[in-house]
Amino acid sequence: MDNKLDSREDENEPQSIIIRSATNDDEEEIYTINLRSWGGGISTHELLELRHGQLNNLPWIEQIAQAAATHILDEDVKTFVAESNGRVIGYASAQLQGDKPEVGIVSYNAVDPDHRGQGVGTALVKHVMNYLKTHGARVLLVWTLEADEPACRIYERLGFEELTRFVYYSYESQS
Repeated sequence: MDNKLDSREDENEPQSIIIRSATNDDEEEIYTINLRSWGGGISTHELLELRHGQLNNLPWIEQIAQAAATHILDEDVKTFVAESNGRVIGYASAQLQGDKPEVGIVSYNAVDPDHRGQGVGTALVKHVMNYLKTHGARVLLVWTLEADEPACRIYERLGFEELTRFVYYSYESQS
């Protein structure tokens, strides 16, 4: 299920990216994209570190990059990359659980900051949505922090509607 986008559906659509299934060879580039993409209060890992200091002897950015890298290796996750001029510039993952899942999840996804605003994220999320629908998902879910306004705009533009909000609390025990 690979795609080459060589004509624009709208002005936010990139002209020449290829969306293809991720391979093990893409792991380092995906990890680097994560390191470059997750700042600015859009990650609970970052917010926890701001409040409580470094946890697990690892900077928050390394923790989220590792969490995303581990997640996309799960057997129930299918990851796609956007490639331009032979370089991975973004990725998005689809998650289906069980044999006949009715719910599909648009999970970890990010676009290299140098390629934002060109429709890469939208193209990747559309690709994941099509993959999930093709594999039987009737309901699609995605979640993000409210502060990640670009992601919220993409999801809403693609037809996702807010279902609920939840609140993260943290507590530091005084051992």
